[in-house]
Amino acid sequence: MRPEGRARMGAMTAAPSRPGATGHDRPLSGTPWDWSDVLLFLLLFFGGLAVAGTILLSSPVEAFGRSLVRGLSSQSQTAAGNLLLQTVTYLVGVAAVFVLVLGRRHSTLGALGWRLPRLRWFAVALVAAALSVVLLGALFDALQWLTHIQNAQVGAIRQEYGHDLVLAIVAVSVVAPVAEETFFRGFVYGWMRRRLGVPVAAVLSGCVFAAAHLSYGGPSELLLFLPLALLGVVLALLYEYSGSLLPGMAVHACFNLVNVISIV
Repeated sequence: MRPEGRARMGAMTAAPSRPGATGHDRPLSGTPWDWSDVLLFLLLFFGGLAVAGTILLSSPVEAFGRSLVRGLSSQSQTAAGNLLLQTVTYLVGVAAVFVLVLGRRHSTLGALGWRLPRLRWFAVALVAAALSVVLLGALFDALQWLTHIQNAQVGAIRQEYGHDLVLAIVAVSVVAPVAEETFFRGFVYGWMRRRLGVPVAAVLSGCVFAAAHLSYGGPSELLLFLPLALLGVVLALLYEYSGSLLPGMAVHACFNLVNVISIV
């Protein structure tokens, strides 16, 4: 056989192994970042928050911000301020991930999960979102019934956003899912998967995801750990088998949307 023929034959036999040519679009198995990047992320994140806080609290920026919300009720001003703070916090975190993945490791956004999946995965995401809302909600209700402890985050979200449902939805169902899926699934799970394998990485990254949401303290927060850890496992597996963060972002957004509507 001529070299040209062998080359064409090799291309034909190799074609099914390309992403999207098989039954699943899996994330890249060789993510180049490691534990040192996670430590550097913490330094960049908290350092970036300190810089951002200094800028936001400077007199010109603060005066400009107040001029934008002048005329709104005090509750709306509080909600707008909390949305701004949450958005800046998430932007700093995503920027730190991008610096490490793109700059330090010279990798790609595709390796981080920022790529389109097959369309069928959005249908899978809708089903996963519905099941997560129903089953994890039932689990949380059962834990509340067994322990007679109320969820402290309900009061915290109401204090932050009052009854301003639109700003609460933007913060919890738009900004948070995009940033958190980038970090917890693309960055953390991507690293753990390479080192520990899929099952352990899914469970462990789910626990990290849940622990990061226990920010208010107290026993009421512990009620959230198991449901959120299980949600994190679901989101990790969606990323694993779709090869994209977008289905997980959709599930995350729907899950948060239902909960924030019930709270606010």
